[in-house]
Amino acid sequence: MEVVHLKNMINATLLELLPAQETPPSHLHQAMHYASLGPGKRLRPLLTLLAANVATDSHTLRMACVSELVHTASLILDDLPCMDDATMRRDRPCAHIRFSESTAILASTNLLNLAYGVIANCPNVDASTKVAVSAHLSHVIGSMGLVGGQIADLQNQPVGNKSEIEQLYHQKTGCLFEFSVVTGARLRGMGAEVIEALTRFARAFGLLFQLYDDMLDHSAFAQETGKDVQQDTAKTTLLSLYTPAEVRGALNDAQALAREQLRRAGHDDSLLAALVEQQFVTFNGAAQRLGS
Repeated sequence: MEVVHLKNMINATLLELLPAQETPPSHLHQAMHYASLGPGKRLRPLLTLLAANVATDSHTLRMACVSELVHTASLILDDLPCMDDATMRRDRPCAHIRFSESTAILASTNLLNLAYGVIANCPNVDASTKVAVSAHLSHVIGSMGLVGGQIADLQNQPVGNKSEIEQLYHQKTGCLFEFSVVTGARLRGMGAEVIEALTRFARAFGLLFQLYDDMLDHSAFAQETGKDVQQDTAKTTLLSLYTPAEVRGALNDAQALAREQLRRAGHDDSLLAALVEQQFVTFNGAAQRLGS
C-alpha cells in the first residue's frame, strides 16, 4: 500500500476524531482543526501503521492518530510567545497568531485530552494493551519526555557532553517516535524483544531527525521547513559541536544502528524499513550541503 494512501486514511481518521468545527465552542474546535489538519508528513502515525504491518483497520488507524494529536499539541505550545515565539508552522501562521494565545493553549490541552480518550474508547483493543499504551504515553509526554525536553530546551543550560544533547534530542523527538512504533508492535501482539529493538531504533531515528532539523534551522536551505528558522542559533546542539564531516559520520553511525534494530525487530525488508530509508536519503542530502 502506498504511503500517500496511508496518509489520506490518517487524515480522514483525524477528521473523524476531532469535534466538528461548528460544534460549540466552535472557535476552539476550528483551532484544533487548523492545527491538526494542516500540511504535514504524518510521520508518527505512519510509523505506527507500518510497525503494525500496515494494518488499516479502524482501531489501528485510531491508535495511530494518537501520536499525531500529541505531536500537534506539542507544536502549538512550542510556537507560543512564551516558548519559541514562532510565527510560521507548516507554511502558514501559527495557531496562536491565526486565533489567539488563549485559544491555542486550550486547543493544545484539548488535543492531549482527546488523545487519551481515543486510547480508552478504541474498539477491538484489549484492556491490557490500552493500559500499556496509556502508561507509555504518560511517560512520553511527561517530565522524562516531551515536557522535560521542552523545559531543558528553553533553559538552554550549558551542556557537559554530547550524550546529554542526545538525551535531549530523545526527549524532544525520539520518545514520540518510540511511542509510535511500540504502539504498532503492541497492537500486533509482539513481545518484549521486538519492543526493545524498536525502542532502540526510535532513539537512533530521533537523533537523526533532530540533527536534520538542526541542519535546516542553521542552513541556507532552511526554506524547506515551512516554519521559522534560526531559532537555535544561541543553543548548544550537535550541529554546533560537530564539523560537517563529523555530522556525516554521526548520521552514518545512527543510520547503521537504526537499520540493525529494525532487522532485530523483523522489519529489515518491510514498508517500515523502506519509509526509513527514504528519510535517510533526505537526511544525507542535507548533510552533503553543509559547508557548501
